[in-house]
Amino acid sequence: MSFKEKYGPWALITGASSGLGVEYALQIAEKGLNVVLVARRIQLLEQLAEKIKNQYQVEVRTIELDLASEGFYSVLEQQTADLDIGLVVNNAGINCEGDFYRGDLNRNIQMLRLNVEAPFIIAYNMVKKLLERGKGGLIFTASSSAFQATPYLSHYGATKSYILSLAESMNYEFSGRNIDVIALCPGMTESEMTKGMKGSPIVMKAAPVVKLALDKIGKEAFVVPGLGNKIQVFMTQRILGRDIARVTTGALMKKVLLGGKKKK
Repeated sequence: MSFKEKYGPWALITGASSGLGVEYALQIAEKGLNVVLVARRIQLLEQLAEKIKNQYQVEVRTIELDLASEGFYSVLEQQTADLDIGLVVNNAGINCEGDFYRGDLNRNIQMLRLNVEAPFIIAYNMVKKLLERGKGGLIFTASSSAFQATPYLSHYGATKSYILSLAESMNYEFSGRNIDVIALCPGMTESEMTKGMKGSPIVMKAAPVVKLALDKIGKEAFVVPGLGNKIQVFMTQRILGRDIARVTTGALMKKVLLGGKKKK
């Protein structure tokens, strides 16, 4: 069964206005699927929609929506009710990097809603529909920070640990029911979150990161793009242990995110 036959005719992609979301939209459209693009910035979505329609001759629907808002799913459901969606990409997310108190409480609650609550609500509702149609897939964008405590990305890392655990568990539960679930666990990747690190050798391009997820859905429960990220995960999971992993990761994040400055 081809990718289009298994996951088409429509794919839903959240966080589609930038970064990995744009790349998901382009690569999925290239495979012949129609795409629903969801994000807050409608102008960016419409620009991407025009590019996709011109380049790949597929249908595109844009939905301006804040997934951190109360009752967002009723809007999403209403605007996609007429579509046969076979692939769901839970990609939207934000971060607060640096000291634990970086960003106010409301910003951190917004991150909890966008990174944890919204993906769960979408998965909970959409997988029911995938089961009814008898086939489909769900991709979660997690992070390499999901595998260990990540000082200076503490809250963000914790949200991604939830996503990884959720995706792995769902992968097992639905593996015999023709529903594929995978978590993509990238390290530093070109996006708005890493725009201050442009050109850094530790920042991966978005295209190979997304390609790995699309290549491995239906074959793996999670994937980690990039040799350096794979080594990091292997070291923290198999060799260092949680205590040493926490200290070494904290030292690295302090250097990368705070420039090695002491916390005030």
